[in-house]
Amino acid sequence: MNILFLNSLGKSKWGGGEKWMIGAGKGLKDRDHRVIIACLPGSVIEQKAISKGLEIFHFSISADIAFWKIPPLKSFLNKNKIEVLICCQNKDVKIGARAARSIGIKAIFARQGIQNLTNKKKYIVPFTQYIDGIITNTSSIKKVYEGFGWFPKNFIHVIYNGVEIPCDVKSIDLHNKYDLPLGSKIIFSSGRLDHQKGFDLLIDVAVKTKVQSLNWQFIIAGEGKLKSELKSMALKNNVTDIVHFIGFTNEIQAHLNASDIFVLPSRYEGMPNALLEAMAAGKANVATNVNGAPELVENGETGFLVESENTTQLYDKLHELLSNEKLCKSMGFKAKERVISLYSIEKMIDNLEKLFKNQVEKSADRSNV
Repeated sequence: MNILFLNSLGKSKWGGGEKWMIGAGKGLKDRDHRVIIACLPGSVIEQKAISKGLEIFHFSISADIAFWKIPPLKSFLNKNKIEVLICCQNKDVKIGARAARSIGIKAIFARQGIQNLTNKKKYIVPFTQYIDGIITNTSSIKKVYEGFGWFPKNFIHVIYNGVEIPCDVKSIDLHNKYDLPLGSKIIFSSGRLDHQKGFDLLIDVAVKTKVQSLNWQFIIAGEGKLKSELKSMALKNNVTDIVHFIGFTNEIQAHLNASDIFVLPSRYEGMPNALLEAMAAGKANVATNVNGAPELVENGETGFLVESENTTQLYDKLHELLSNEKLCKSMGFKAKERVISLYSIEKMIDNLEKLFKNQVEKSADRSNV
């Protein structure tokens, strides 16, 4: 199949949805499908796609009303005999899917990693007439969308994110790298530095940690618009010696391997890639009980789930894990086994491939009637 992923996200932006797209594209390419990524020139998406050997089509959609973008997109779709289009932003559906539908592309999907739609009339036409279905990664999002009442039956498909099981990850000494106190316990987290991810809540936990004189260190990897604000908050609360914002790193797996546990303090999520990666690395974890997290974590078995924004629960469960090495190891082992069983990249690609092939064949059957 000839497959085009359309993602008009800004040049410097990168998130879980984009990571999913590149991973899905690479997996499909490895199965001999032709995969093209449509994105802005000079974008992070372009850099990541090229690093995985994926083809690039420079294209952007600036707004929902950028109808002048339809003719050049139709030309590209026809020239490259695209059979499957996956739209990654809402505006990609309103412009890109509209263009694809007008020339009879056989399979058109919107991918929703988090809930990007509300029950408003403006979404009904583009999200029921321009596309053949929605791909999401959590049953919780599917349930919300089906509750709108205007999606056709069997229109929303849950395909869980897949993650590569790490092997031969290089070792790293985090105590030496970040000049941490000898024997300190390392709590690792990663993600965009924005309100959604709840890193301000970890600063509150760090304050409790310091009051109790616990030898804990928090390492947070990622960039985002709240970086300066979060650093100022840590300074104001006198925890800069135990809370470390290390920025973007390509060594996530190495950091995970060298950490004691992983924490996800998010206020909301889709299917959190960072948590998946931590579980795949065999790390015990504490995560907030939001959206896709409870579909990943069996509470008390493969990790702990706590209420969103409840820093007392967050602290208590971190303390329970870090005080019990046997429990920590057991949870980490079970977490990895769960990921291998349910969330492998191979299983995700199997499901995507099956969905695309079924829709292409269904469209072909309709055209032959």
